Amino acid sequence: MTAYVDMPAGPVGHRFELRGWVTDVVSLGEVSVHIAGRRAEVREDEYPGAPRGAVGWVALTAHAVPNGPQPVSVFGPGGELLTSDVVVVGPAGDGPLHLGSLDGPEADSTVEGDLVLVTGWSLLDSRAPSRIEVFVEGSGVTRARSRLPRADVAGAFPDFADAGVCGFEARVPVEVPPGAERRVSVRVRVSTHGVGEWTSPVRFVTVRNPDGAAEDDLLADRLEEQSTRLLTRVEARPDPKHVLVLTHSLAIGGGQLWLQELLTGLVKKHNWAATVVTPIDGALRDDCTALGVPVHLTSHYRIGDIASYEGHVSELALLAKASGAGVALVNTLGAFGAADAAKRAGLPTAWVVHESFELADFSFLNWGPAGLAPTVKRRWEHSLGAVDRLLFVADATKEMFARYSAPERCRTIRYGTPMVRFGGRVGEHRRREARERLGVPQDALLLLNVGVVEPRKGQAGLIAAVERIRPLFPELVLAVIGQHPTPFGLALDDLVERGGLTDSVRLVPIQRDPTPWFHAADFFVNSSDVESLPRSILEAVCCGLPVVASDVFGAREMIEDAVTGWLFEPNDVDALTVALLRAFETSADERREVAGRAFDKLRDWLDPTGYADEYSEVLTDLANQGMRS
Repeated sequence: MTAYVDMPAGPVGHRFELRGWVTDVVSLGEVSVHIAGRRAEVREDEYPGAPRGAVGWVALTAHAVPNGPQPVSVFGPGGELLTSDVVVVGPAGDGPLHLGSLDGPEADSTVEGDLVLVTGWSLLDSRAPSRIEVFVEGSGVTRARSRLPRADVAGAFPDFADAGVCGFEARVPVEVPPGAERRVSVRVRVSTHGVGEWTSPVRFVTVRNPDGAAEDDLLADRLEEQSTRLLTRVEARPDPKHVLVLTHSLAIGGGQLWLQELLTGLVKKHNWAATVVTPIDGALRDDCTALGVPVHLTSHYRIGDIASYEGHVSELALLAKASGAGVALVNTLGAFGAADAAKRAGLPTAWVVHESFELADFSFLNWGPAGLAPTVKRRWEHSLGAVDRLLFVADATKEMFARYSAPERCRTIRYGTPMVRFGGRVGEHRRREARERLGVPQDALLLLNVGVVEPRKGQAGLIAAVERIRPLFPELVLAVIGQHPTPFGLALDDLVERGGLTDSVRLVPIQRDPTPWFHAADFFVNSSDVESLPRSILEAVCCGLPVVASDVFGAREMIEDAVTGWLFEPNDVDALTVALLRAFETSADERREVAGRAFDKLRDWLDPTGYADEYSEVLTDLANQGMRS
């Protein structure tokens, strides 16, 4: 029995067919052809020049085949190997192979609002591209958030390691006045260094920004007047040392932990009384109870329409005035209804904005493509200008929101961390103990990332960069602290398994106290594409870890490239890979010097009691102004 495969002279695409023949068989059912380890679809077909009596065949790949040399095998009865060879999957011309789809916006569609959401997926020579750029006419170039979960693509392309994280998304604000519309072009360019690039065909969409109904504005005015009349009936003697805190949540998270540390400093060091109002309960309510801070649970902020918004704000305002507080502190950008309520209640108000998002972007993320009703959005913008202080944790965020308020009302107050007690270094004995406790080999090169696993934190791109450089550093281990079973978290599990990275990547569940990991690590990396003042960078610096960080907002205010750490452009795996190589290839002495300079630079504001002092000063000043007015 003899078999022959007519192998192509050059590279083939992801889907292809092979032709050949086999002798001494009664029917083709006795023969199977395997391509890239999977059984191909085979049909009988004449093969010119085949030996007399031979059966010709055509084999079609059952699935798309990844780039690289792929085995081809022909088996006869009983699984006997008749012949084998190798076919190369790859680009035949100048550009790389591309698989993908621009899912949205659809061509010639109409987008409501002032933001265009561009989504899709892309595989460039079988792998997710390093960088994806989106061009929307009138808005310049936007770097897309890439390596998003795509379970559908993973199912369709089971042999592609990155298929489960090949999605991308860009939210692009477009300048369109309320009540107007604009036709714009959209295209996408994907690229990877050393591989090439691919650009999508141009498509056009119409962006229509609704102006809102005039009757909504009239209703808002009437309901606000009604609320004001109700508030005049509430008599309460305000206490200038009582702060009403209106926050978004008491679940575990960066903004919540920041608030808990602040409350601890205000209550214990500065003798403030506090009351907390929140729509979302959580583990931190027990911390409030331990401080003697009562918590009032309310419903989720109602912002779907102006009537619901005004009703909820009116209720919060009545609560605020009846609380007896002399000043209000609002926590996070999304709590704008609380800021509106506090001002209506007559409370001097400070509003802490942690988020470095444009309003259109933040609105889309939290309330979908339709965003906020135009009248509610105007209340949001009005509240930013109406509060007595806008407080930020990074100068870059303050600059982003400068247009909504007067300069004298805006202030940056950076926060610290209790980890300042480690003084910018961790001894070798403590490091070895931490590794033993965590099951990390003593000779591993441990790269640490701490943050709840989510697309904006960029952990999928970080895993890709580690996969690239691990051949140069076989002792490298990446620990990602913050794993949980969301679609993105599950996609990371699949990525690690498909890529054969289980020995080099550890996905660790969310830790209330990740301190042992900071003690065990050699380097810290922050791979986010949006951050204001990453708390984890502060913690790393306090533990003497050299930091590699994406060059975003407050990160660049903490890390100076090649001086106190290493910076790279966000959403760019090529740039992240280079930054890691720069860091890893420095000597141990240089690393210690870099980490030491970082601690010295931040030392003055790393103590968390420092920002409690500043907040106490701000709140005292506002409360005194309120008492005089």
